[in-house]
Amino acid sequence: MDPLFRQRVVGTLVLVALGVVFWPLIFVTPETREPIVLQPMSQRPAVDQTPIPEPESYESAVAPNLPEPPKNPPPVQEAADTQTQTDAEGGALAALLASDSVVAPQPRVAPPYEDPLIDEQGLAIFYVLQVATVGNAARANELVEGLQERGYKAFSTRYDRVDDELFRVQIGPNAERAPLMLIKPEIDVVLKVDSQILRYEQ
Repeated sequence: MDPLFRQRVVGTLVLVALGVVFWPLIFVTPETREPIVLQPMSQRPAVDQTPIPEPESYESAVAPNLPEPPKNPPPVQEAADTQTQTDAEGGALAALLASDSVVAPQPRVAPPYEDPLIDEQGLAIFYVLQVATVGNAARANELVEGLQERGYKAFSTRYDRVDDELFRVQIGPNAERAPLMLIKPEIDVVLKVDSQILRYEQ
């Protein structure tokens, strides 16, 4: 092919390509578009910040309907605390007979009429034998351990009297007074107290 003709063909193709590219820019009217309008920012939503009340607990809903826990009359309890005050230590219990020797297990046929099973509120009645009132936890624990070693169901509870911290050592609880009445004479001799049968307080 003639070089001159080739140059003309190439030049023509270049012009056509340029025309295709620039034709829309020069001769085509651009579309008119509506201006973009920015909407004002919406206000911050109002949030209710009123404190939410705490949900009612099961305990607070039920507690007002529960009966009052059983309590011994204060004069009765105070008298028991006075009559069972002792300086005895755990070693004094070495002379105490074992529980099986004092109270032989017997099947219960019917509750004695003097031992009601429930009170006016419908709560079960149990009894304890208060055997000692001491002034420190160590001595109370020593007495409890000594009684337990001899088969007695003993425990201690702490209470405050004016400015004093005292501990009650008790045996039980038991649904009947009779077994505790059998234990009482043995305890009184060994600990040199006048032990008292009281209603069990939880």
